[in-house]
Amino acid sequence: MLKNYFITSFRSLLKNKNYSLINIGGLTLGITCVFLILQYLRTELAYDRYHTGSENIYRVVWESGDPQTRTPHPMAQAMMSDFPEVESAVSLTPLWGPGLTRRTFSFRNTEKDIQYEEREVLAVDSTFFKVFSFSLTKGDPNKALKRTDGVLISESAAKRYFGNDDPMGKLLSVNDERNTIAVIGVFKDVPALSHFHADILVPYVREKAGDPDSEYYTWKDFGHYNYVRLKPGTDAKALEAKLLPWVKKYEDWSAETFRYLEENHYKFRLQPITDIHLRSNLRWELEPNGNIEYVYMMSAAAILILVIACINFVNLSTAQSSGRAKEIGIRKSLGAFRGQLMTQFTGESVLVALVATVLSLVIIELMSPLFSFATHQQMHLTGYSVAALLTLGLMAGLLAGFYPSVFLSGVKPASVLKGKLLQSPGGARLRNGFTVFQFSASMILICVSTIIYKQLNAVEHRSLGFNKEAVVVIPIKNRGALRGHQDELHTELSKVKGVMEVSAASNIPGRSFNQQNVHTVADPDHDVDMSEFDVSYDLLKVLDIPLADGRDFLRENPADVEGFLLNETAARSLNLNQPVGKEIILDRDGDLQKGSILGIVKDFHFQSLHQAVQPLIFTVRNASFNYVLIKLNTTDFDATLKDITATWKKFDNRFGFEFSFLSDTLNEQYAEEQKIANVLLVFSVVAILIACLGLLGIAALTFQNRTKEVSVRKVLGASFADLVFILLKDFTKLVLFAIVLATPVAWWLMNEWLQNFTYRVDVNPFIFAGAGLALVGLAWGTLSALTLKMARVNPATTLKNE
Repeated sequence: MLKNYFITSFRSLLKNKNYSLINIGGLTLGITCVFLILQYLRTELAYDRYHTGSENIYRVVWESGDPQTRTPHPMAQAMMSDFPEVESAVSLTPLWGPGLTRRTFSFRNTEKDIQYEEREVLAVDSTFFKVFSFSLTKGDPNKALKRTDGVLISESAAKRYFGNDDPMGKLLSVNDERNTIAVIGVFKDVPALSHFHADILVPYVREKAGDPDSEYYTWKDFGHYNYVRLKPGTDAKALEAKLLPWVKKYEDWSAETFRYLEENHYKFRLQPITDIHLRSNLRWELEPNGNIEYVYMMSAAAILILVIACINFVNLSTAQSSGRAKEIGIRKSLGAFRGQLMTQFTGESVLVALVATVLSLVIIELMSPLFSFATHQQMHLTGYSVAALLTLGLMAGLLAGFYPSVFLSGVKPASVLKGKLLQSPGGARLRNGFTVFQFSASMILICVSTIIYKQLNAVEHRSLGFNKEAVVVIPIKNRGALRGHQDELHTELSKVKGVMEVSAASNIPGRSFNQQNVHTVADPDHDVDMSEFDVSYDLLKVLDIPLADGRDFLRENPADVEGFLLNETAARSLNLNQPVGKEIILDRDGDLQKGSILGIVKDFHFQSLHQAVQPLIFTVRNASFNYVLIKLNTTDFDATLKDITATWKKFDNRFGFEFSFLSDTLNEQYAEEQKIANVLLVFSVVAILIACLGLLGIAALTFQNRTKEVSVRKVLGASFADLVFILLKDFTKLVLFAIVLATPVAWWLMNEWLQNFTYRVDVNPFIFAGAGLALVGLAWGTLSALTLKMARVNPATTLKNE
């Protein structure tokens, strides 16, 4: 019986090969796109779930006026001691430079003269392996992180430095030959689907031994990352509510301070580790995260594309019903049951879907490098993914074949054998409704993709209030080599041909800034949270930041190191009408700096356009510089950069020279949006292509049934233009109706997405008009060949048998 079904299905596909090709092509594109989207979603949703009991692991974050991920170092161990709900806890810290960038370490195997620069270096508590499911392949997890005489390295790092040799006990020099450390453990590489990574783990006890009295490790410093593993069944919200009053005894807050924190809803929050990648965009994230909204968008795109592909099959199968009427009638007359016919027709759809799935496998394998490049995710076909793809194909076949099998198996043999066809007004309306849905979905995808590109283009070309072009950024890796030579380096770099201005800073626009409290001497109770920008002289010239009032820092005026510059927002926040000359106090966690306001700079976007301009204070502190910024005025960038490199290496030849352009760094802020825009654009094109394939198939069957009508109209004198209009009219109405239905949905979706940006483009009618015209044009283009062929039909040939 099954063999008979298979043979019959195969013959049916060959008999209607044009429509079979349309069905297979549409399903192939649909299954391919849906599978790629599902792979992307599977990856995004899997972050940090590899930890055993990941549902019980939380990160402690500080919910303040500007929520951040960093909290005091002692908090982890204190929570273990004071709360029985806490099974284990760990504090970890990237070894930052004095500012906000990860310090670069030069590790060297002196025996084999193998040297690499490492940035993924974390200082961690001895409980690190009790909270996270990272495993040691060499060393004792209970003792290694309690030692002060060495570090733990990843398997990849061990391979880099020692090849196939056993790294245990081997020495690595750090930054210079005088500072050596032993390898006391090797851990498996941190999985790619982790919100943080590390190649070197340094025991906190080693770091503290070097500076035991540092305030950096006290409750006063919010500069560390604390994680807790709760006992199963613990109410995380109940524990969270206890944290602020509990911390009060360690922080020694006054009653007034504590009341202020409570009134302003400051609190410590327990953030599930599995939420970090997609639901967290706090200050000081360890690595750039994803966005749950994009997961929703991609999920919706996957559903739409699969439904569009299945609709093609349903439409074409039901539209061909008149061609199969006699077959169905005869089978029923010979005793075939409805269930048997349903099995046959469902089998046909599954066969089509499986053929499409096999073709999808080939396309996916060929497209995997392009997909990996577009989404920054590696994709390889595995046994699991092939099984998932076959399951997806089977589901698509069953979904697409269900309605046609019910419809066709319900045919009454008496009616068919009397010559009555299966066409009905209800069936035609359903097919029209499906066609409208396809083009509505395509319209929505086009509009959403357009607005994303439009917003990203506006972001790229919006005036940020400073110059980002032709500005070279050089990270300072070896501050010791430059100590005492900053002025000399500035002079030498300024001599390079093509260099206009040179300065240095703690940070660069587009990155996170340290937050400090600032108040005026006249009003000490009015504190304003400001981003601190430590700069050298001439930074305003390098970035072309204009002054609104006052003056810049001057080299010839040594007293300026005690002064400040504010942006306009900061001056307004301090309620200063004439701010220049006013005295203010900068509070760096108790380290107070008093000085006068020298000038006010015009507001500029030092953070992403997702946010409004925040208060910003400039100071001059040579010790905190992490970057040198150079403004170029040249057409020969290669020659200028070569000379800059040579000049730099005169001062620091130990660390590799690196540079980037500021414009590229700023564009990285929108990499996730750019990635989603590219992917959605591709899938929009695919959705339109599938819809047009379906339209082509439906039109072919419709025109076939209207051949006699067209011939009669030609005999009665209808012109060529009249016939084209008549043939296109009904399909054009469907597309226009789809546009009308899709427009409000697309408008709502676009406005929702734009809420992510403080500065956003307008959703204007031209977007919908352009997308609508494009759809109508594509529909006409799809139907053009068939329409012209039908309009040229010879009535004598068509009507000769009538």
